[in-house]
Amino acid sequence: MNVKTLKDSPEKLNECVELIEQAFGYNDNYSYKEDFSPLFHEHNLQNCYFIEEEGLVTATLLTLPKMLEYKDIKLPALFIGGIGVRDENRGAGLFRSLLETVLLLNSHYALYLLWSDLSQLYEKFNFYEFGLIEENDLGEEKPQDLKEFPPEDLETVITSYQSLSSHTLVPHRTPEDWHDLFQSQSIDHMTDGKGHFYFLNKGMDLQGVCHERHPLNSPDLAGYSNWCYTPENAERVSRYMGFLRLGNLEALSDFIEKTSNKRLFIVERNTEGLITVSFDGDYYDLSEKDFIQGIWGPGQIEEWIGLIPPLVIFGHDSI
Repeated sequence: MNVKTLKDSPEKLNECVELIEQAFGYNDNYSYKEDFSPLFHEHNLQNCYFIEEEGLVTATLLTLPKMLEYKDIKLPALFIGGIGVRDENRGAGLFRSLLETVLLLNSHYALYLLWSDLSQLYEKFNFYEFGLIEENDLGEEKPQDLKEFPPEDLETVITSYQSLSSHTLVPHRTPEDWHDLFQSQSIDHMTDGKGHFYFLNKGMDLQGVCHERHPLNSPDLAGYSNWCYTPENAERVSRYMGFLRLGNLEALSDFIEKTSNKRLFIVERNTEGLITVSFDGDYYDLSEKDFIQGIWGPGQIEEWIGLIPPLVIFGHDSI
């Protein structure tokens, strides 16, 4: 199997994008390269993988390293997207082989995250639903009068986002990340003129969705599906946030031990694939799925609620 990166073969970029757009059913109104532009920065091409057979790209898997942060505690994660297999090569195990290769090359990350609606498929590869999103649709009323917020308000939005790490686990955004967000042609950046700022739509995937707002308690918008990432009422949760797979357990356990004041930590992954944890001095064996969802939902373990900060990934950061 000939696994390459776009850093090694930049001439294959357009062919990779074309395969991905075919796999995702893109039409001419949208551009994957525009919707997920951070993947294609020159410094990230080394993280964009593909399989080449007889001169053709047959499978793709693009990744984006991210540093998650809670207060002054960091957690390295790898975001995964751009998964595509050429139609005539489906069923040959290319995705499994490519994924295993990529994970082996990136084994130091504590978490691997991807976004899809194919739960049964990705559970086969140890990716499990995580996170809680309350989806509130105010109906089909015409949206309120909104306008694009001016450059002088950008710092207000940045400050609001940075404050989130005091109580949630969020991706660190660099100046380049903010530039990508504010310059994105597939996301609308709007304000109601009353100190509320909204990020609406995103390419083909998040049309009609308000997927980020500042401050977080800004009112819902009519005409949009409004996402709340830290719902207070779990009974109103209507969707999961994404898929998560465990990576480097030492790094993850260190994070969990620090954030829980040493009440919870990972002991080991045993020979049966179960995760042994210590909680308040007692030991428990959990499946990876139960462990992930026990911490970040859906279906959090009641005794762990509030112990570990909620993980929040907004629409712009998902790939």
